[in-house]
Amino acid sequence: MTGTPFTEADLLLALRDCYLPLDRRNIVAANLVRSATLTPDPDAPGAIPRLHAHITLHAPGTDEAANSQLSAQIENRLLGLEAISRVTVTLLPALFPIL
Repeated sequence: MTGTPFTEADLLLALRDCYLPLDRRNIVAANLVRSATLTPDPDAPGAIPRLHAHITLHAPGTDEAANSQLSAQIENRLLGLEAISRVTVTLLPALFPIL
């Protein structure tokens, strides 16, 4: 981690790398993200303070497999960041359940 603290703006930027399973849009551009917050993670191992990312978004559809794939994609993307030690993804019901 550099000397610059990791912010919620950085979190949203990282979420732009997460794409809908059946679409070419990222979840931020598709306006599915309702909140993306960070809290300190006191249980993280090591001496470097790390963060717990909390992501709440609308599911892109009713397909459970696609929704699980999207949740896993978000977790994998964020856990690849040095500042993040834990990720919680909450899927709200789909806005337009057509999938």
